[in-house]
Order: sequence, then structure tokens, then C-alpha cells
Amino acid sequence: MQDKKGNSPIIVSFHDVHLDYDYVQWIHDIKERFRGAQIKAAVKVNSEQLLFNW
Repeated sequence: MQDKKGNSPIIVSFHDVHLDYDYVQWIHDIKERFRGAQIKAAVKVNSEQLLFNW
């Protein structure tokens, strides 16, 4: 990110960022849904592969 004049990048410290509970919970929910989808996909692929090889 650069300042308005485009001269130099603006460095934002982690301490300047405030993460509220709702945002953290939302990110956690997205991660859980993604992991669940990965597991479902792996189970489906493995099942199909077993049926194909049988």
C-alpha cells in the first residue's frame, strides 16, 4: 500500500489492526466449512476409486 502521493509504502503494525469477535468467528467458520468440504471430497474420491477397482 502506498500513501496518497505514491511516494513510499505505508507499513501497518499488527497492533494497529483490531479484529472483532464476529470477524474472527466468521473466519473460523469458513475454515471449518473448507476442511469439511475437503474431507467429503476425499471420501467421495476414495469411494469411487474402490468401486472402480472392485
